[in-house]
Amino acid sequence: MNQNQLSPSSLVASELGALVDSSIRESIQVKQILLEEMIPKIVNTAEQIISTLKRGNKILVMGNGGSAADAQHIAAELVGRFERERRSLPIMALTSDTSVLTAIANDYGVDQLFARQIEGLGTPGDLILAISTSGNSRNILEGVKTARAKGLNVIGLTGETGGELESLCPLSLCVPSSRTARIQEAHTTICHVLCEAVEASLEQKPAKITPITQEFSQNIPKLVDSLEESYQENFNLSQVKLLILDFDGVLTDNRVLVSQDGTESVWCNRGDGWGIARLKEKGIEILVLSTELNQVVRARCQKLGINCIHGCDDKLAVLRHLIAERSLSLEQVAYVGNDVNDLACMSYIGIPIAVADAVPEIKDVAQIITTNRGGEGAVREVADLILEALATQQTTSQN
Repeated sequence: MNQNQLSPSSLVASELGALVDSSIRESIQVKQILLEEMIPKIVNTAEQIISTLKRGNKILVMGNGGSAADAQHIAAELVGRFERERRSLPIMALTSDTSVLTAIANDYGVDQLFARQIEGLGTPGDLILAISTSGNSRNILEGVKTARAKGLNVIGLTGETGGELESLCPLSLCVPSSRTARIQEAHTTICHVLCEAVEASLEQKPAKITPITQEFSQNIPKLVDSLEESYQENFNLSQVKLLILDFDGVLTDNRVLVSQDGTESVWCNRGDGWGIARLKEKGIEILVLSTELNQVVRARCQKLGINCIHGCDDKLAVLRHLIAERSLSLEQVAYVGNDVNDLACMSYIGIPIAVADAVPEIKDVAQIITTNRGGEGAVREVADLILEALATQQTTSQN
């Protein structure tokens, strides 16, 4: 046989080699695009996961087929450990309980596999990670709709087109490929990066305590665990750069006086205005975000010298834009709310604050609940808390 001719087995080996080479190069190319174009979205995703866990909420993950395996993979890494020793984290794959899955599929249909679980297990402030390479899996879409209706945050992890999932998720990570294998490989990479980011965030611990007796030394592990748990729920008001206020029920007492010509008047508190003025002196931006399209909102904000966005149907979308526009971290944003239309925003930002007469769902996600009611000095109370934190920080830095 001519040396330039390949045997059938050599030809097969050559074709396989070319296939392997092409697949690996394609995988590298997709990840290169992740590196060049998707880092901000991956960072945003990591921040949301970390904020959710620090608030004491949980992560629910869902997917089908290979994406179901990804859901179980990331849950295993965080409930167990990824690379570092730390406390277990509340994350659950909605793909693991075969009795639940088969019961729902049998009684309600496959489309309700995840929606039914989210309805029962999800609480406001939780985060849903929805994985679908096509972005069009019906049971994933139904799960997302249920999650958003309940006030849960949702992040989509999908492929090049994003499908319908992208339009339903305030944040979606669309891997730049139309091939399922390449998308899933990138999803695994993203999940590993998220796990690494979460574990890195848990490395921040309180200062070490030097034991003074052997007995005290023996109790140190329990003490450190306790301090670490309390630290994860901690927040720093001195970091606040943007304070978002709902209007009705926060700057007002939620009452409205309507005259015969339709003109509306509301009750406000002058002390709130004084607190806002002092925050402005410290360089903190205050902004009103309201669903009400009413001139009384604009008139009050003009009096206070603050910006307002009213007649806002999707407050969370506007809030995301404001944060991104100002290049702020979630921990630099505080939001004061009172009713269910504030739930999505308060579950998203770093420092959610509820007024004393807020509805229970809002109080459940709040890190601070004021002693004053809306329109009766609640905003002044929040301002005083922030000013006190700033003063404490300044004293500490001087010492």
